[in-house]
Amino acid sequence: MIIVMGKIRAAASDIESLYDAMATQMATTQAEDGCELYVFSRDVTDPNVILISERWRDGEALAAHSKAPHMATFNRAIGGIKIEEI
Repeated sequence: MIIVMGKIRAAASDIESLYDAMATQMATTQAEDGCELYVFSRDVTDPNVILISERWRDGEALAAHSKAPHMATFNRAIGGIKIEEI
């Protein structure tokens, strides 16, 4: 099992503009073989932070995820905002 945790800090308005892209990313990723958990959540103490939680069966599943077409789509969406911290 591989666990990936991350955070993205951006302006609240930028985060809100990503909601549809994040929802699509979550749904398509959760359907991938080997994905055990994949969620975005908003930090309740700092609305400018999105938390990312992932759990993968193994490294092969995670590697396949990074090459999935929906990853490229999501990366383009997130590339359109000003990220203040990763």
